Amino acid sequence: MEKLNQISTYTEYNRYPEVFKELSSKLNPKNILSFGCSNGSEIKTLRELYFQNSYIDGIDIDRKLIENNKKNNLDKFVNYYDNINSIKKYDLIMCMSVLCVWPENKGVYTFDLFNETLTDLDKHLNLNGYLCIYNSKYLLEESIISNKYRKISTTYKNTGFVNKYLKDNTKISNYEYFLFQKIL
Repeated sequence: MEKLNQISTYTEYNRYPEVFKELSSKLNPKNILSFGCSNGSEIKTLRELYFQNSYIDGIDIDRKLIENNKKNNLDKFVNYYDNINSIKKYDLIMCMSVLCVWPENKGVYTFDLFNETLTDLDKHLNLNGYLCIYNSKYLLEESIISNKYRKISTTYKNTGFVNKYLKDNTKISNYEYFLFQKIL
């Protein structure tokens, strides 16, 4: 059985414009990964509005969504995958509302799964690349890979509507980081 991060496949076009604007004003990635890409709306948004010169790959555990995305994809700069071993290295990895379960009463999302997922993603991020973690339950700073990253200050301070917790499940507030750079 595969371990699941977010169980909902809900997404929409330009769902997080403030985050996307912030990223496009700071970064110029050649290759982007949309982790938990669902129906591809995020990828379409990024290609059309924010990163027109980037190659963008999407990965999702839902094979039917990926098959549909592949079938309907006309963009030669976009590819879809359903297996993390199939993807390459990236300059930016986007984790938008995927490192959690929302609403919280719909399931349990553990720190161990968060930690394991970040460890897997870290293998696919280039040195000096960026990891965008928005609407996550836990903090990168508490993960096993935390020493390899530095927080990037942004003008947009909102990190989403998902409640944030320390790894011991203590609820926290006023957390303002969603962008991290890989330095080791």
